Amino acid sequence: MAPSSGKMNTMFAVLGILTLGPHTGYDIKQHMEKSTRYFWNENYGQIYPVLAELLERQDVTVHVKRQRGKPDKKVYSITEQGKQTLADWLSEPMEHMVMLKKNELLLRVFFGSNARPETIIQHIKDHKKKLEEALQMFLGLEEWLKKQESDDPNIKYWLITNNYGKNQFSSLIRWCDESIRELENSSLESKL
Repeated sequence: MAPSSGKMNTMFAVLGILTLGPHTGYDIKQHMEKSTRYFWNENYGQIYPVLAELLERQDVTVHVKRQRGKPDKKVYSITEQGKQTLADWLSEPMEHMVMLKKNELLLRVFFGSNARPETIIQHIKDHKKKLEEALQMFLGLEEWLKKQESDDPNIKYWLITNNYGKNQFSSLIRWCDESIRELENSSLESKL
């Protein structure tokens, strides 16, 4: 039975991180938290079964590192076959998703005429604050990446990925501002 596309993508995310060097399952999760969490994140319950499957497929190897007084560490490394598996996947056509299928904020805004405008405005303001916090993370990451060694072939791709997030969050912040203005203006007009 073939893995689901979600599970397959988890496999490729794990393989991609392992191209950066050997990692434990814990290290993979931590690396995702620091690098890909805004567009791809997995939990331990997804990572460890995928590592077992990648090991079975011989896309990774494992080295058990003994530790005194602690459980042994399993350190995974990508194999040449695993690199080829990742390269093959990167070359395949992909399904493009233009918009997330579920967005609670948009659901509330869509039915917003059933609430006071101030309530919907507050939801949008709260959302904008979260977007601004995320944007700051992208701006900080951009500065950090620009200070890294320029001969690292990953930097160019990481900056491009970061720029996607930076532009997306900037655009969503503009949407929040426009929506708040529209709702505030409508609210003022209805009071006149």
